[in-house]
Amino acid sequence: MNQKARDGFFFFSGFICKRILNLSSKIHIDGLDRIPLNGGCLLVSNHISHFDPIILGMHAPRPIDYVADGKLFNDLVLCQILTNLNVIPVDRERMDPKAAKSIVSRLKAGRLVGLFPERGIRHGKNSILLGASLSFSPAILSQLSQCPILPVVIIGSDLLYQPKTWFYKPRIFVKFGELIFPERTEKRAELTKRIHDSLLLYFWQLVKQHNIEPFEWPCSAQQRWKENPRRIR
Repeated sequence: MNQKARDGFFFFSGFICKRILNLSSKIHIDGLDRIPLNGGCLLVSNHISHFDPIILGMHAPRPIDYVADGKLFNDLVLCQILTNLNVIPVDRERMDPKAAKSIVSRLKAGRLVGLFPERGIRHGKNSILLGASLSFSPAILSQLSQCPILPVVIIGSDLLYQPKTWFYKPRIFVKFGELIFPERTEKRAELTKRIHDSLLLYFWQLVKQHNIEPFEWPCSAQQRWKENPRRIR
């Protein structure tokens, strides 16, 4: 499958998922127009559920080449699907120069690359929104490619782990922030702080703007399975 066909498959998959999730949840999107329509850009988001890449991708005006755990490619069928969705495999357990090179190459080629720098689903104090530190990965990739970073915050997608909640249409919030441009003389720690500060700012803006209650904050799938669904009007 060539690049044009893979991009078409991305949009087709997003269309199907959008029809389903729009019926089972209330998705609030803020700042969608901040996604640059062309040129290399690194989308950096917190990660709270397996639904995150689907929700972000189905609203994006252009394909997103996500970075995902290389272990997912061990399954032949899933490997084919992920490859056709332009997903970049990465070894999350060690430094992966090959993956970094591939990401930078995609960015320089003008692609929108989606990165969840927490290396897996995180909640509570392990989330970059609630206490954990942000890795240098986004800053390194941005500086190597000289492409801007698009910070994104997503809240509420973990509520979809409760099957009964789908009947109550849980609230999901996505906020795309202002682009962050790397400076050639800027230290990685400084750029990392700028990225993290932006994510925290947008998180608290969403909480205050939409009166998001603590039970809607990032939570594990296991905890969601134990909870009783709550209706939010």
